[in-house]
Amino acid sequence: MSEEFSYNTGRSDIILKEYGRNIEKLVKYISSLEDKSLRTQYSYTLIALMKQLHPIQKQLSDSQQRIWDHIQVMSEFNLDIDAPYPLPTENMMHKKPRQVPYNQSHIRFKHFGKNLEIMVESALEQETVEGKEKAFVKIIKLMKSFYSMQVNDQIEDEVVINTLNSLTKGRFNVRPLKEKFPDAFKNVKLPSASVSTQSNNNSKSSSNSKKRRRKKRK
Repeated sequence: MSEEFSYNTGRSDIILKEYGRNIEKLVKYISSLEDKSLRTQYSYTLIALMKQLHPIQKQLSDSQQRIWDHIQVMSEFNLDIDAPYPLPTENMMHKKPRQVPYNQSHIRFKHFGKNLEIMVESALEQETVEGKEKAFVKIIKLMKSFYSMQVNDQIEDEVVINTLNSLTKGRFNVRPLKEKFPDAFKNVKLPSASVSTQSNNNSKSSSNSKKRRRKKRK
């Protein structure tokens, strides 16, 4: 007596693999029923079963509608029921997403970023010369502080002046600001190695003293 075996290699592909073949068979069975009210009733029961199999669905904001969409997809959009949500169509599911355009703007000085260019343009929009000078003084201080934090080193004044003059394209000269506002070009104080070494030594000495106290107690 020969037995016939059914292998997965001879079966059709599973549409939604996270639910498995048995759930898909149940969806196909419900779709084949002639009574719409019965199809709807069985669909609600199947939805409850799918929630138990995948409790992570409860954490999603659109979990309810998502599962109802899934049974429609597994039925190959042939399940006619009274669902609590609008049933998706095949055209909706296979619709290509809107293409997101990439930002093609050129950054002149990539190590300073795009925000520096935006700040320079904003400073140039100031109506008075005094307003422009104050705006560029703030930009210089920011360049000094940001560079010292990222590179842990000081940036030369000429680099700052040449960078800003290049971005202004002749609409404003930053060089006179060095004599008029010398505080803006002061280097940012960096943490010295001696301070960190001293703190490490203090921590070591305190730990050693604690060990000695423990030994004396013993």
